[in-house]
Amino acid sequence: MKLSIKNFGPITSGFVEDKYMEIADFTMIIGPQGSGKSTIAKALSALMWIEKALVRGDFTVKELKLPGRFRARFDFHNIKSYFSDDSMMEYIGSVYHIDYRGESKLHVERVKSDEHTSIPKIMYVPSERNFISVLPKPSMISDLPQSFAAFLDEYDKARKDLNGDLALPINDVFFSYDKLNDISWVRRRENKTRLSQAASGFQSLIPLFLVSTYLAKQYTSKKDSEDKNIRLNLGSNLGLSNEDLTRIRNEMKELLAKNPNDKGLINMVNSLLASRVPSYFINIVEEPEQNLFPDTQIRMLFALLSYRNLNEKNKLIVTTHSPYLLNAVSLAVAACNVYDNQNLSSNSRKVLESIVPKEVVIAPDQLRIYKTEEKGTISLLGNIDGIPSDENYLNDILGSFNDDFGRILEMGDE
Repeated sequence: MKLSIKNFGPITSGFVEDKYMEIADFTMIIGPQGSGKSTIAKALSALMWIEKALVRGDFTVKELKLPGRFRARFDFHNIKSYFSDDSMMEYIGSVYHIDYRGESKLHVERVKSDEHTSIPKIMYVPSERNFISVLPKPSMISDLPQSFAAFLDEYDKARKDLNGDLALPINDVFFSYDKLNDISWVRRRENKTRLSQAASGFQSLIPLFLVSTYLAKQYTSKKDSEDKNIRLNLGSNLGLSNEDLTRIRNEMKELLAKNPNDKGLINMVNSLLASRVPSYFINIVEEPEQNLFPDTQIRMLFALLSYRNLNEKNKLIVTTHSPYLLNAVSLAVAACNVYDNQNLSSNSRKVLESIVPKEVVIAPDQLRIYKTEEKGTISLLGNIDGIPSDENYLNDILGSFNDDFGRILEMGDE
């Protein structure tokens, strides 16, 4: 999966080192406020959704090329106004190549002809997620942004699907949901607090963690086509709406009616399921560190990485300002290299597991970290043996602080 973007919102020159940004299994975007981190994530989300809609047949390429239709798809993230006369974006996905050079210059080409084309569940986790925890009935608010409303819908599904307590990536803290009274609770040992009255860190963490956990469990690599058929017949929604399920069942019935003795029917059904039922999970998260203590930031990121690793096709895309998260990524990559060491003692392996659990590790070739600049450019963060370079914004800020502190102490000595 590749992306090129220029003259779109705060992004001007785009990626300076190559034509395309490569979207890896785990992609992190760092940079100052207003430099385009979220813009990249939202544009990518919109383009991936367009590709998914084309595969499902929600609309045709011809319909997408009608005046205003392509730009309208970016309304979901409230970034339609970011388009200008010289905006350019190019997306090379697993199925479609989409090249936009202006309102009248949209080229869309299918690059994969395999009938059994799988589609992802795409979840955009907005930074405004705290409001879900604070407001008693957020779904009753009119004119919610579409991306926020979509996340709220998944949050409600995840709460109702929850049985018992959910352990949070914080020691001895649990989340539970009282379905009868529609109350969300945070519990630490014997203390129990409504989520709406809990600390801001819980209000930020719980919606993100709950939805990510709920969706990740649905899209593990262990589910094959046969399992999906069984689950579908049992009425499991696999993250789909009732409308989607009804449409799938009706299309399957039509196939059976037309081909009652056709031995290739199973392949046809599998093809239908592949293009209708998501088989992997793309999790796009804005600022997972929001309002969290540094240790909790790292635990949260490790949880998200473990969910990415449940399915080889899953992707995790994160925007962040946090140096702790960037350093946690270094730990995950370094641990991957050490786990491969066949001569590692059992004691050392236990210590390593206590620092970075094996299900969290990420290989260097699975990682890309991009930096956005206030001048509208994007660059790739360098690495040493696959481990992110220390020469980056976030460490530079910490280094500058230490330098200033040292100078103040010297002046005090004078």
